[in-house]
Amino acid sequence: MGDAFTRRTFIAGAASVAVLGAVAAQRPVAAYAATTSVSFDDYDLHRFGHLDWQLLNARSVDASGHVTGFTYGSGTGPGQRPDQHGVTWPVPAYYDAALGSGGYAAVSAWPMQALALYAVAKSGWETSGWNVYQDMAEGAACVDDAARAAIALTTDYLRNGTPASLTAARALLTFTCHLTTMEGKVYNFAWLDAPAIYTWDPAVQGQNAHYMYRTEFNRRTAYPTAPGGDRSLWMRSAPGACDPADPAIITSGGVPVPAPPFVSHPAYSVYMDDLVATSGSDVAAVYNGPLYSDATSGPTSYLTNIKKDWTTSTHNLGAKDARQLWALAMGLQMMQKVKATSPGGVFTSDDAFFAAFLENHLNRVLTNCLQYDMGTLDTRLASFFLAGLSEYFRIRWIGAGYGTYSPLATTTNGYDGPPAQSAVYAKIDQAINRVIATQFVGSSGDWRNGIFIDDAASGNWQAWGQVQIYALARAYRLKRDLGQTDAALGSFLDIISYSADNFYGMQAYHYADTTGNNRRTRERIPSITGWAATFQTNDTQIVYHNSSIVAGLVELAKAWEQSGRTTAITRRDGYLEQARAVASWFIGNNSLIDNSPNITWPMWAAKSADSASTPGGSGAFLDQIAVNPVLSGGACTTSTPARKADAGGESTAEGLWAMVLIKDAIATYGLSPVYSFDL
Repeated sequence: MGDAFTRRTFIAGAASVAVLGAVAAQRPVAAYAATTSVSFDDYDLHRFGHLDWQLLNARSVDASGHVTGFTYGSGTGPGQRPDQHGVTWPVPAYYDAALGSGGYAAVSAWPMQALALYAVAKSGWETSGWNVYQDMAEGAACVDDAARAAIALTTDYLRNGTPASLTAARALLTFTCHLTTMEGKVYNFAWLDAPAIYTWDPAVQGQNAHYMYRTEFNRRTAYPTAPGGDRSLWMRSAPGACDPADPAIITSGGVPVPAPPFVSHPAYSVYMDDLVATSGSDVAAVYNGPLYSDATSGPTSYLTNIKKDWTTSTHNLGAKDARQLWALAMGLQMMQKVKATSPGGVFTSDDAFFAAFLENHLNRVLTNCLQYDMGTLDTRLASFFLAGLSEYFRIRWIGAGYGTYSPLATTTNGYDGPPAQSAVYAKIDQAINRVIATQFVGSSGDWRNGIFIDDAASGNWQAWGQVQIYALARAYRLKRDLGQTDAALGSFLDIISYSADNFYGMQAYHYADTTGNNRRTRERIPSITGWAATFQTNDTQIVYHNSSIVAGLVELAKAWEQSGRTTAITRRDGYLEQARAVASWFIGNNSLIDNSPNITWPMWAAKSADSASTPGGSGAFLDQIAVNPVLSGGACTTSTPARKADAGGESTAEGLWAMVLIKDAIATYGLSPVYSFDL
């Protein structure tokens, strides 16, 4: 790489000060002709119409006791969870043993909701809305997004006491727990009942089957829209805009060619398509299938004995486990508030069962996670686990505003017993050290200073999922609450601030670049490849590029407030202002701004002035600001940034989380809800 840099450690991480020189290559700042303002007060945090629509029933019981959806029995039929590949699942008797007499009766009566993975905008989405859409290789819903939504909703309940958030969080956590095995491993994806949900597209979406064939790799991992926006038939990738020699598989009449085989599965089933069993043995499927290689109306060859080597079903530790851990810990905090605010400060019978249910699943997930070395994880995954471990430690041994949680569940085996406090704390420090070790500290003036990156030699980075500032600041506050002084923690707070003030503040988001009066916060670095950055003019921005930074800056502000330093309030207020700047992306301070006639385009469809019955005002968070490759005059260029109005599960969860946090900060600290910026 040729540049001197160091890796930090938590124990001996003296925070050096590097002054940034010239800003990394960016497009020139244009002359700004006018200033405009947007207001967070114009957006209703609890406009849950889109969220309610996106929460799909995964289990319901009618008045006669008939169950639709997932059940709690083992087997291979609709709604059942199969014991296979060495995996086992809880059965009805287990809930009575772990939760106490009547436990299963309580569990079996609870509603269960899954968050739809994708929501594809209809033409005229402002009034017509969206279609829920399942990835035919992954499923209709996943733990990852459902847990994110649960984190957002529990955060809302803890701050605002919103009853609807409590109800929805319980239904989502019931779903994520249903995909948690006896051994504490989490299966991410699930299928629902396609014919009942995807009636708009019965040919493909409306079938209980998944697309298994994966020999063309990238061509077959893309699911593009067919001509005219019809997704009813699978096709190979559309022609690359900058590679006209790469034809799509489309007949002369413009009809896409399907790519079988589809493999049938029961309605309401867990996606268990493992390549390796828990014992390590090879269980990958072997099958035959057609191969499409040109723009004909059918397959051009047939392959036999294809061994499946791609799956989204794995026993390995991943983001699904980390977010389940995080969500369950937040769920226990939520239930502790329920208890504290209930008459007499005690649980109702049903609430006690639900709290024990969360505790039991959390114990099993923790037992599994504690076996792993956090130091071997990538920086983003380590930060997810750090956040979850910190929240669990807080509710068990410190309290989260309503006292500490007292265990209710009964230990029945080697997986569901509560972990030792020391073991959890050791993993927290392990995760802190891992994240801090990936902080880049270069020579004075290096534009990369402060980036969290796993391999600084290769220089590859994505804005997606950068939760390190949030997780580290949350862990700092945990240690302060444990009685450790700022001085005893050494440079911990300075290390976190180093990233916020340098790379993320000056380069990736520009919120710390005061030369433009925060006008450049809409200019972003979405990705870096080989230390070559892309920008908002030639790369896509998504909700998750922004939510984690909003959360991180709010939490860092609170960490400074708690530090007790002489500059604590000044630094707190500075980070709150910067969080407000980044959050303004959701309400119009983004690259969609039209300088003539000075129109802003929000990514959050929740204006209070809109009709509650209009999808455009239903609270949806739109997926992305897209910049697409375009072939023009024989050269590859990029399109003008455009709002892509799909509104999937990840956007819903992450956007809601960010807005809960920033609106709470505005109310708590008396910040102005109005944000002004240059057009």
